[in-house]
Amino acid sequence: MKKTLLYILTALLTISCDQEQFLEAEPMIVVEGWIDAGGYPKVFLSHNIPAADIDYRFDELDEYLVRWAKVTVSDGDTSVVLTGRYTKDYFPPYVYTTGEMCGQEGKTYYLTVEYKDFYAIAQTTIPSKVEVRKFLPLYDAGKYQIKTLIDDNPIEQNYYKFFTRIIGRDSMYLSSNSAVIADKDFVFPAEIIVNMGSSIMYNDEDNILSEDDALLIKFAQIDSVAYDFWDEYKNMMGLGQNIFFRNTKSLPTNIIGGMGYWFGYGATEYLLEPYNHENPKRIR
Repeated sequence: MKKTLLYILTALLTISCDQEQFLEAEPMIVVEGWIDAGGYPKVFLSHNIPAADIDYRFDELDEYLVRWAKVTVSDGDTSVVLTGRYTKDYFPPYVYTTGEMCGQEGKTYYLTVEYKDFYAIAQTTIPSKVEVRKFLPLYDAGKYQIKTLIDDNPIEQNYYKFFTRIIGRDSMYLSSNSAVIADKDFVFPAEIIVNMGSSIMYNDEDNILSEDDALLIKFAQIDSVAYDFWDEYKNMMGLGQNIFFRNTKSLPTNIIGGMGYWFGYGATEYLLEPYNHENPKRIR
């Protein structure tokens, strides 16, 4: 079965607006990485994919994964080389991670990727954790949604992001559609709808929350760089564009020597149990 490509690879390719033809991108490393407050770093690596080849089978994408890179994360005092391994829980299905370094609020983390002739670096600082004040489930016309009430520090410029994971369907957190927030655009306390994250692994009609679903929600404070990335990603999705092949510009990146992102998340996580979504359990 034909599928479109990996989550971020060709979203970062540049397309010609005037001629509406694909420009051939230079070979680059694509990085998708993050570290949560209280969590371990996770990094996914791949090559960018020629835009001219628009159809792939999943089993044909394996050659674009980068498996033998040296990936190092440092907090300025300690450096740890991450271990790469296959995993069924993520897509792409190969992750670099470690249990020897746990993210801390306020710390800056430096990422280095070395692979053949490629050398990429990035840095990110984990913002402080934030909490959801209240969860307000809504049921209307056969659709079940989660509304949240969140607070904000009025003397700071802050940015927030939601991720969701429906237990039994999703093996990883997915970016919540539309839920990226700049506090300058809201009056707080603010009510925010948390739409379920979508994936190329299933159809849009599957992207519906039911009352009997168990749901994990990750609510993170992010920095302005992460906000710019996720806001542009949201805009592309919201306009109904095919983000893999019809972008007129690349997504923002903080990777020097590559494409993609390395972000720190000041995240809290909640478990919303079936038929009890208004009483979440904070799990981190």
